[in-house]
Amino acid sequence: MNNLMPTLQSFQLTNGVKVHLSPRPQYHQLAGLLTVNYGARDQNTWTDEPFGTAHFIEHQLFQQPGYDALDKISGWGDTVNAFTAMTQTSYFTIAPAKDYRSLAELLTFTQEPYFQATSVEREQRIIQQEIKMYEDDAGAQLYQNILGALYPNDALGIDIGGTTTSIAAITPAVLNRAYTRHYRPDNMELFVTGNFDQDQVLEVIEQSPLGQRSASQHGTTVEAQQFTQMPLPAMSLELEGATLRNKIAVGQRLFEQQAVPGGRLGLKISLAYNLALDLVFSEHSARYLDWYDQGLIDDGFSTELTMERGAAHLLLLGETPEPETLISEIKSVLQHLQTEFLNLADGLELVKSEQLGRYISRLNSLDEIATRFEGPTFEDAFLWDEIEILNTLTSAEISEIIAKVSVSAPVSVTVHPE
Repeated sequence: MNNLMPTLQSFQLTNGVKVHLSPRPQYHQLAGLLTVNYGARDQNTWTDEPFGTAHFIEHQLFQQPGYDALDKISGWGDTVNAFTAMTQTSYFTIAPAKDYRSLAELLTFTQEPYFQATSVEREQRIIQQEIKMYEDDAGAQLYQNILGALYPNDALGIDIGGTTTSIAAITPAVLNRAYTRHYRPDNMELFVTGNFDQDQVLEVIEQSPLGQRSASQHGTTVEAQQFTQMPLPAMSLELEGATLRNKIAVGQRLFEQQAVPGGRLGLKISLAYNLALDLVFSEHSARYLDWYDQGLIDDGFSTELTMERGAAHLLLLGETPEPETLISEIKSVLQHLQTEFLNLADGLELVKSEQLGRYISRLNSLDEIATRFEGPTFEDAFLWDEIEILNTLTSAEISEIIAKVSVSAPVSVTVHPE
């Protein structure tokens, strides 16, 4: 297994930014990922920023004086993308091997904010229109409402893009204040992988605006902050939407009234729970096969585990002709998850092998290697760290983890056809 793992060099620049270099000379490309430890959940909870500010900054940073960084990088034929999550914002490029133009531009436009009133107003209209489109989409409606049920009156229950009202409150001054607070070198990490010359890539990094920025003495440290959630009562929400079939979602918070662990322990718990869910809610389970044979679920049924800084939850989503029956069945399984897992533990090695196969295949993709990086959430763990932990997990460890994690009452949302 170890000979599959890429080498990794990690260090910190004098201004505080962490750099991780993973050369993969057999590739014909070079990938760079810059991650900021600041996401949608950090708004309106720790600060006075309107919901949607982190996402808005992500969009606006591409707008530079006299040019659009997205168009510039795309014009070279390279790939560029950005995404905002609840606890971090990331910017990503892929270019040909040893071609450092896009990496240099990535380390430029993210460090030189240019928030102009006309551009901000235009972006407000675009994002508000996107929000309205999501409100008309039954799948998005289902997903957002189940998060809202899990995290009432909380930033975690609000769409990453914000609301039409909160977006209207975003101004250049708001963006500049948020950027100064969070986009500090000591709150950023850079991961570079693929085919590159180490001396050349170090020179690009050190001479870039990111490398040349001075260490900041001001900002908001968010690593240790936890959300304090009120106990969650069992609840069911029923809506109508533009769908041909009933859509259901069942959610459950993890670490109820407990601190959510980070670091490698947090990663281990996340991987263990994912294995348990894969085993219990899949064709390895006779109960699952009964649901399928009865037509309660179809191939679109899925599970999802989210574990981020200070919060964790699981979701089960699907379409069904009998929402009440399926929701009741799912809640029953969740209530006895440890027992359900142990009853199926003989199938764990098969499920683990399937997962390991998927993880190892991701090592063939620079995109996967780079974008799987979670920054400080799991103590700078990378894809190969996930593989090593997954490979060693036992049924006894997984059972113990399930037993120790306190969970909330499950909540559910159903979207019926209009």
